[in-house]
Formats: sequence, structure tokens, C-alpha cells
Amino acid sequence: MAQAGDLLRTAVSAFDEFFDLHTLKAIVVAKIKDSSALARLPYVNGASWNPKLACLPGTRGTLLSLVRHWSRLRDHRHILCLKGVAGSGKTAIAHAVAQALDADDLLVSSVFFDCANASRNTPEFLFSTIARDIAGRFPAIAADIGALLEKEPALASAHPSRQFEALIAGPLRRHQIDRPIALVIDALDEAIRGDSEIEVLAILRDGVVNLPACIRIFITARPTRIIDQFLSRKEHIASYVLDINSAENRQDVAIYIDAVLRDDFFRSEMGMPWPDEALIRDLKTMADGNFIWIATVFSYLRSTYMPKQKLHALLSASPTSSQVLEPTRKINDLYATILEVCGDWNDPDFCAGYALFMGSIMASKRPLSLAALRALHGGKEEHFERLPQRFGSLLMGLHAEHEPIHTLHLSFREFVTVHAAERAETQKFFLSQKEYSQRLAELCLRTMVREMTAAPITGTGYLAKIADGRLGIPKLTGVSEQLLYGCEHWGHHICDIEKATITVTEIIQKFLPHHHNTSIEIVASASTYAGSLSVWHWAKNHGPELAKLYDATLPSQAKALLNLSNRLEDAGRLEEALTAIEESVCLRRALAAQQSAKASAKICTSLHALLGHWSSFGWGKVALNTTQQAPSPAQNVATEQPGTFDADLGYSLHSLSNCLSNLGRREEALTVIQEAVQLHRILAIEQSVASNANLASSLGTLSYCLTYTGRREEALTTIQEAASLYRALAVERTAAFNVEYARLLNNLSSHLSNLGRTEEALTVMQEVISLHRTLAAEHPAYFNANLALSLSNLSNCLSRLGRHKAALKTIEEAVALYQSLMAKRPKAFKPDLARSLNNLSQRFLYIGQREKALAASQEAVGLYRTLAAERPAVFNASLAQSLFNLSVNFTNLSHYEEALASIQESADLYKDLVAQWPNMYTSGLAYALRWLSQCQSNNQRKHEAKGILPEADG
Repeated sequence: MAQAGDLLRTAVSAFDEFFDLHTLKAIVVAKIKDSSALARLPYVNGASWNPKLACLPGTRGTLLSLVRHWSRLRDHRHILCLKGVAGSGKTAIAHAVAQALDADDLLVSSVFFDCANASRNTPEFLFSTIARDIAGRFPAIAADIGALLEKEPALASAHPSRQFEALIAGPLRRHQIDRPIALVIDALDEAIRGDSEIEVLAILRDGVVNLPACIRIFITARPTRIIDQFLSRKEHIASYVLDINSAENRQDVAIYIDAVLRDDFFRSEMGMPWPDEALIRDLKTMADGNFIWIATVFSYLRSTYMPKQKLHALLSASPTSSQVLEPTRKINDLYATILEVCGDWNDPDFCAGYALFMGSIMASKRPLSLAALRALHGGKEEHFERLPQRFGSLLMGLHAEHEPIHTLHLSFREFVTVHAAERAETQKFFLSQKEYSQRLAELCLRTMVREMTAAPITGTGYLAKIADGRLGIPKLTGVSEQLLYGCEHWGHHICDIEKATITVTEIIQKFLPHHHNTSIEIVASASTYAGSLSVWHWAKNHGPELAKLYDATLPSQAKALLNLSNRLEDAGRLEEALTAIEESVCLRRALAAQQSAKASAKICTSLHALLGHWSSFGWGKVALNTTQQAPSPAQNVATEQPGTFDADLGYSLHSLSNCLSNLGRREEALTVIQEAVQLHRILAIEQSVASNANLASSLGTLSYCLTYTGRREEALTTIQEAASLYRALAVERTAAFNVEYARLLNNLSSHLSNLGRTEEALTVMQEVISLHRTLAAEHPAYFNANLALSLSNLSNCLSRLGRHKAALKTIEEAVALYQSLMAKRPKAFKPDLARSLNNLSQRFLYIGQREKALAASQEAVGLYRTLAAERPAVFNASLAQSLFNLSVNFTNLSHYEEALASIQESADLYKDLVAQWPNMYTSGLAYALRWLSQCQSNNQRKHEAKGILPEADG
């Protein structure tokens, strides 16, 4: 028995060991898998905190104490935003805060932005970096995020709003954390340069409020307009303004001076006796609490020969220590002293080199590298070889060929281009920004002609042809830094030329006919299109020769800009698209004045596109006023040449109807589109393909107007006629018309569904899906979006027929397609993804998966928040509806407080919408108010709930 017992114990022990090994192996495999998935998340390298850059011990005591107290709170104030002017020491404070939080084991992640560092001047990887850092500290969250990435790898490159919700907010809500965790984000303003970056601010404003109370985010930024707009006056954001004139700040600067002047460098370089207390005292008096001033002094002393003598000269060249200078005069005196010893100002060659080099830097519209400056000047200027290093204490970026050159501080640019001219002794440092801008205009033109002629830019020429499916903006190769700069800014520089020289005129003659449109293509592909007509306006005021030269390019440029607008819109770059179409209309108006009938017809084409852009921005009234004028020129011409221009009149009337619909003026829109249909019917008698296509398109809009005026049976008949026309067109020219045919069938399905003919609607939608799958298989980059929309509509049909599992599977495919599309072009597909997520939430709800329904609804609201922040007139209604859905989802999970907050916000939005468009949104407000009353009751606010009902029923 004893032996049997021993054998049993041995067997059990062996089994336990075997089990432990397999368990350990499973754990290791899971960790490796999670680690591999997390490694896919992009990470901002080199952006963490550095103890050597922290402010000195004993300084910033009040602020650091405040941060220490705030970091341990568990209240709603998630964000503490430190604001201060440039050069006030915010970054040093951020490093000190990170160091202190790390010492207390509270710091999880830190990101220090820097506009001069290409890897750290964008917030593109901010949330993926934070997610990886959080995962590194919390294994359970790491497993959660790893599983998400395994299931959906696209999250690694998804839009910031999706990454924030899926990789940060979601995991933090699902895993309880029993202590504060802190994040530090420094110089956030330096990463905000365009619309895509603004979305990060919107997330900090709207998304962070829903994080657990343990999350603390310390942010530093200059108080720019955009920072104040997004990060002020919010309950979850506390602000602290750094006062550079406070007694504590002056004391901190004095401590900094003492510490620096007693380090090893100054002890060895300043000679004996050192420290010189009298000299240090005078320096403190001169600094007067100005960190940027004293930092400039120390930068200068470290790079100069015989620093003690230079410091004595600096102090003696300034007023006596009993006089306190204004900060601007003080820093200007310092710049003058530094420049004085940079070279021999009696040497004309040195002075010429200074003017050429520094003048180019002062006149450039954005920082350029040494290599680009040299190339702009033809690569032959000796001044760019040895001279730049002399100015190392005033300029950054001189030690690398391709690093952008920045001034140490904006005040140096102001000194050289403004204040230096105010005093006789500093006039030799003065550089006229306008004069050197004129020189850059010629250099930019020469560079563009030279480089575009020397070698072709692969990918250009795309504006000379109509894109197959308007496939966005292609990427170009072979664009140098100096060429891109020239294309971007030659128009800005040339406007500084008051009288064009023969040389400039000759270069423009070479450039405009052959390279102008190419320069526009380069800007659109590699930068941001901000307009190109400044040169046209300049040319009109600088003599008939230049004006005639530019006018010769108007037809091709107007066409190119129309094409560019379409491509930019397809890429989701709506602001740029609007700029391009406005310019196209402007040029075609000019052509109309010159060429009468032919150009007048084309105005209608450009106006139609322009009105679409205005409507997409919510500028309905502007669009309406413009389109009401649009028929006039076409109608006048049509009277003279009816065969040629009736189609353009119909096109313009079509636009007018759309604008009236966007303003809720349905009856007027119906009258106008009926007139357009009548015109197109007359033209269609000729049986031309184009006429039938225009008739089908206008019938589709007529059907839409009939639906919204309650005439649903007529709407169905009309859309069936349109579909029949497109079906015939598609038989003749399948590739050309299947797209529009599928779109019409989509609308037909919706009409059938609205009339309760759901089975017929489903049959039509299945035909649409078949068409779109074929199109998407051939051209996925363009037609995946159409397929996604059709899948979303098919899901609605299936849901109405009670086939909820099939409906869920279909909408999941649509969401996956939209997520993939948005990862590449977020601006274009964010609205579609938000809409499909709302549908996904409903499908989850129908099969009882309430948690998933809530998650999808929250993601939809997050997307609509960023959209509404940019274009409230367009997306506030969608946000209001999404918040309503979110409130319902919260209620289903008994989260009554969150449900109340969501529906309250929804009701407030509906009230604003009703004030503008009562006919469109009164019913939506009534539904929201009734649900608000229910949510008040759920929160035991019976009296308030009763008070809301009369307003809802009124």
C-alpha cells in the first residue's frame, strides 16, 4: 500500500509538472502572440522624457506641487493643460513632471513633440504609442489589445478616433485599474498644422471625458487660437497659465543662471577668478525673468571664442544694471551683439554672403534645408559652403544638409526684418523681407523650369485627362525639396514684385505654357493645395503682355482645376476641393467675358461642381444664391443656340433643385427639377446617349423630391423609369453606365422598402450587390465604397424581413470595407463608417448582444463628434441621431446616468436644428424629448420628466 501510495504521489507530481509546463507554454505562446500583434502598432521613437532636459531642482516648485496633487486625484479633471508663450520653459517643466511621475510609478507614457523634428512633428502615431505603452505596463490590457489586433490588423493604421476608442478607451474601461496612471504630452501645438491633426484635439476634448477617473493627462502648449478653442472651458480640462512676469519665475531664472555659470564648461572657459559674483548679478538683472533671452546668451557663450570677454562686452554694451530694459529691446541688443562678432562687417564679401544666406531664410515661407537653399540658388553659391556655421548660435539645423533651418526664436526674425532698421548702429543687420522674396520668386521659377525640363516627374499629367472613376491624387516620384517649395510658393513670392523685369517675364513665358499645370499637380500630390490664382491677379496688374500670356492658359487651367477638385473630393480633401472648384468657376467666368457662348456653357458645369462642394460644407444659402443665378447665362445662350445649350440649362436647374432640397424647401425643389426633366425629355427625343443619361439622372432627383413631399407612389414610378433608362444604357455601354444603374437600383430598393414592399426591395438589392461585386473585383480602390453602401442597404432589407443574423453578417462586411477605406482616406469615408456603425449597433441589438451594440454606437458617436466639430451644419443632425441611439444602448445596460447625458445632448442639438430647419427636424426633437423624459424617470427625476412632455407634444 505504501509503495502504491508513493507511485500515486509520483504520478500526480509528474502530472502537475506536465500540466505546469503546458500551462507555462500556453502562457508564453500567448505572450509572444500578443507581443507580435502589439509590435504592429506604430511607435514614436525618441519622443520620451529626458532627465537631462528637466528644469533644475528647486525651480518651478508651485507648479510641480500642483501637478503632483492633481495626478493623485480621481475626479473628472482628466487633463491639466499648461499654457505659456514660446520660450517660457514649458518643455523643461514637462520633462520634470514626467521625471517626478515616473519616480512615483505613475507615468505610463510620454510624447514630446518638436516641429523641427520630422519624426515628432505630427500626432499621427500619438494614440498607437500610448496604447503600446499602456500595454507594456498592464499584461491584461496587453492581451486585450493584442487580441483586437489579431482579429483586426487594420487597427494598427486606423484613424485616430478608432485607435483611441479601440486601443485605449475600450481596454481601460474593461479592466479595472486601482491607481492613477499618467500621460505627458509636450508641445502639442507644434503637432497641430492641419485638419487631420485637429481631430486629435477633438478626441482630447470629447473622448477623454469618458475615460476612467484614474487617467491623468498632462499637456503643454502655446495658447494658440486652435488650442484655446478645443482645450478650454471644458469641465474635464484644468488649465494653468505660466506667468513669465511672476516673482517665482524671476527667481527660477536666477537659479538657472547660477547653475549654468557654475558648471564645468564655464569654470574652465571663463578663467579666474570665477565665479564673478558681480558679473552674475548683472546678468540676472538683465535677464529679468526672460528664459529665452538667457538661453540665447548661454548658447552664444558656449559657441564663441573667449566667452568671458564676450559676456563683459555684452553687459557693457547694454545700459547700466540700474536701468531695466523692455524685453524686446533687451533681446534685440543681444542679437546685435551676437551678430557683431559673426564676421567682419567691413568686408563687402561677408556682407553680401550674409544678405544672400540670411535673406533667403527670412523671406522663405517655410523652413528650408541647407541643401534646398543651395539648389534654389543654382548650386554654385560659395556663401552656402562656409558662411552658415558662423550663425550657429542663432539658427538651428545647420549641421545637417537636409534638416530644415529654423531661427532660435521668432524674435530673431523680427529683429532682422524690422527692428534692426530702427537704429543706425544695427541697420547693417537689416534685411528687407520683400526684397529677398522678390529674389526667391525668380529662383523658384528658374528651379521649376530647370528641374521639370531636366527629368520627367513620374506620375504627372493626371490633370490633363479625366480619371477613370476619379481615383484620388496619385503619388509622384522625383520631386525634390526645392522643387516642391517652388511649386508651393512661387505665386506668393511673385506678388512681392512691383514691376516685372525682362528676366522675370522671360522665365514666366517659359513656365506658364509648359509647366504651370504640372506645378499644381505636384502641390496637390506632395503638399496641400491652397490656390493658384494669385499669379493671375498679379499678372492682370502688370501690363498687357503678362496678362495676355496668362490668359492663353485659362482654358486648360480651368479644366485642370475642375478635374483637380473632383480628385481632391474623392480623396476626402474637401477644403482643397472647394478651393479648386472656386478657382475653376472664376476662370470660366473670365473666359465667358472673352469668348461668350462657349465659355458660358462651361460656367454651368463648374458651378454645378462648386455648388456640390458648398452644400457639402453646409453652406446651403450661399449655394442657393449662386445657383439661382446660374441658369441665366445658359438660358440666354440657349435662346440663341438651343441645340447646344439646353442641356447646360437643365444641368444648372438640376443643381438649383439640389440646393433647395438641402435647405428643406422641398416644394420649390420639386418645381425646379420638374422643369429640368422636361428639358431633358425634349433633348432625349434625339435618342443620344448623353441626353438619355441626363434624363435618367434628373428623374432620379425628381423621385427623391416626390418622396420628400409625400408622393411616394409617383416617386416609385419615376425611379422605375430612371432605372429602365439606365438598364438600356448599361446594355449598350456596360462599363460606362453600370455604376449609375446600380446607384438607381439602390434608390429603387429604398422606395420599395418605404412602401412596405420589402421582398421586392430585397430582390432589387441583390441585383445591386451582384453589380457592385463585379465592379469592385475589377477596380476595388474605387468600387469598394459602392459595394459597402449596397451591403449596408441590403442589411436593412434583411433586418426588416426578420433575417437578423444574415443582416448582421452583411453589415459587418460593410463596416469592414469602410474601415479599410477610412484607414487610407479618413476624410472621405468617416461619414460612411459612422453611419454603418450605427446600423451595426442596431443589428447587434436585435440579436441581444447589447455590449457590442453599445461599443459600435460609441464608436459612431466618436466619429460624428469629430465630423460635427469641423462641419456642424452638415453633421449635427447625424450626431443628434447617433446620441439618441447611444442613449438607448446605455439604457438597455442599465447605465441610466450615461443614457441621460447622451439624450440631453441629443435634444439640445435637435433644438438648434429646429431653430434653423423646423420642417425637417421637429419630429426628431419630439422623439428626443420623449426619450429624455423617460431617461429622467429612470434616474428618479419624476418631476423633471413630467415637465418635458408638454414641450415634446407641443
